[in-house]
Amino acid sequence: MATSINTKKKEIVSKKDKTPKSILILIIILILFIFQEILFRVIFPIPEVTNFNRINYSPVFFGTNPSELKYLSNSSFIWASDPDGVESVINLNLYGFRGKDFCTKPDPEQPRIAFMGDSFVEGYLAKEDETIISNFKKEAQRHRKNFELLNFGIGGSDFSTYCRLLCDMMPALKPGHVILILHANDLPPQPYNPEWLEKPLVPEYSNWWMPRIYYVLKNVIQGKTVPHMWISKPFTFFGSVPAPSNPWSNTEKAKRYETFVSAKVADAMKKGRFNPFSVDEYAQFKEHLQEKFKITDYLNGIQNFMAFYGKKIYIAYIPSRNQASSYYLKYIKEFSSDTSLVPLTDSVYNIHAKILESSCNSLGIPFYDCTEIISKAENSGNHLYWNYDEHMRPKGYALIGKALYEWWRNAKDM
Repeated sequence: MATSINTKKKEIVSKKDKTPKSILILIIILILFIFQEILFRVIFPIPEVTNFNRINYSPVFFGTNPSELKYLSNSSFIWASDPDGVESVINLNLYGFRGKDFCTKPDPEQPRIAFMGDSFVEGYLAKEDETIISNFKKEAQRHRKNFELLNFGIGGSDFSTYCRLLCDMMPALKPGHVILILHANDLPPQPYNPEWLEKPLVPEYSNWWMPRIYYVLKNVIQGKTVPHMWISKPFTFFGSVPAPSNPWSNTEKAKRYETFVSAKVADAMKKGRFNPFSVDEYAQFKEHLQEKFKITDYLNGIQNFMAFYGKKIYIAYIPSRNQASSYYLKYIKEFSSDTSLVPLTDSVYNIHAKILESSCNSLGIPFYDCTEIISKAENSGNHLYWNYDEHMRPKGYALIGKALYEWWRNAKDM
């Protein structure tokens, strides 16, 4: 009898011993899971809107096959101009655009302004604090105004890109103002397609409760981009020969180019260290700058789209360097087959800004032409563009940023 009682006591004690151990193991597992989740959320951040990314608007920009497209999250690339002895590393955020990550909810204390445009807006060959947008912000702060500025510049883009981007960006990030900065190479535009603005993005928001490890593993298995907290190692914007995306990889083209492109420039182009598509850019500009076009349908479509959200569009124009000065012709000769380059500063080559201004005025869209202030600086010997590369030096971006703020602060109240 005593033995039976002792046995039962031991069983009870044994059960009591096991219960705390089981709870302890569960607590340890829970702590490890929480720690792992916190760690993964820090290392692998997720954009708030999961179906909005730069790659949707610029697949050609990276020479990528549509079937191989991957989101550009915290990526980086190099734009170089070896003939000028300069390069810039462009760091991209979770959405694939230059600058800090975007929050979907605008700060009520800082009006949100979105800037759209090509590589001039993105700020090639300039540091982050030297872009047009950064200088716009500095000028605003000088007037004791604070704005949240979003950089939606996309190198190699065009009017169709701007329309599709606007159609997605407005519902996803809800900017209060949009400034579209056009460069000379954006015009004339391709025929307008109303469908570009007919289907606004339906934002797909990330699920806060989804375990981050599940998200990471799912993307890895599906071959999708896994965003991470660090910026990826930069790749060059242009592939070097023999990359198919580099025109110098074509033997026939290369032989023809070598008959007139200087050795210094040719070497840089082959390495992807100078825009290989710049060959004969002068002849292309000379032809296109004289072409008349109609753009009211584009502007009217954009204006109506913005009106749907109760917002305004503002448009500015930046000329090519050859429209502002003949200074750069001696450098452009090194990659032009035309042996007699004439200045493109004459009025016959500066009709696009006038057409744009007339169309904007007819629709009541605020417009600013940067040609005058750029030409004035160039005529005084203050050269704002790089000698070989078509982009602006930091001082050129600074001039534009300051001028745009002064114009916009008055235009927004019109």
